[in-house]
Amino acid sequence: MLTWGRMAGRLGGVVALMMLAGAVAAQSPSPPLPPPRPDPPAVPSPEPSDVKVPTKEDGAEPKAPEPSSADAACLERITRLGLRFESRPSVREKACSIDSPVLVSALPNGVEVAPASLMACPVAESLARWMSDAVAPEAERHFQSAPTKLLIGTSYQCRDQRNGEKLSEHAFGNGVDVMGFEFAKRGPLAISAHSADSPESAFQAAVQKAACPIFTTVLGPGSDAAHGDHLHLDLRQRKGDYRICQ
Repeated sequence: MLTWGRMAGRLGGVVALMMLAGAVAAQSPSPPLPPPRPDPPAVPSPEPSDVKVPTKEDGAEPKAPEPSSADAACLERITRLGLRFESRPSVREKACSIDSPVLVSALPNGVEVAPASLMACPVAESLARWMSDAVAPEAERHFQSAPTKLLIGTSYQCRDQRNGEKLSEHAFGNGVDVMGFEFAKRGPLAISAHSADSPESAFQAAVQKAACPIFTTVLGPGSDAAHGDHLHLDLRQRKGDYRICQ
């Protein structure tokens, strides 16, 4: 049996051990913490100059090249004549091409081109001359009415001639097919074989003949079956300024 003295001695020893352990724990350094993770680098907002904004110049729509001096002179002339048109980029399609083409929507005096047609500038100028010098006066003479619309079947089209021997002038925007006309005071007139001695026949014959000094090729009803329903007008260059007027 433990005496009070022995119990007190043992309790004192336990207390001493506890105090020693606390002192040791107080003196032991805390385990090192891992170094703090660096903050992720900030992503700078792009400056306006760093952002590529598509434009007509570098986007899907190509920029029209600077026209040659001859093309520029033609564009100036058709502007003075009062044509309504848009300059378009040069065309390169297989062997077909047009330099400095124009999309023409109206001729002088507001005569609409329907549909708006892509062509070389000299063809647009020749159409304007033909309309002013021949079509409008003949319409007034035969119908007492001004023309309001020129109906186009084909202007630029990348294709061969009908005989397949060489490229058509349509492939260079150098020709148009006129299907007919509309007027202010009468119904439309389609190119066709009209009744002899009719005003329609006289008008069509007059404008077809008047196109011959302006265009180098004029083909229409009476020339062959392929041109029975339209006037083909083009500016094909031939040796000796040879022209076809049929």
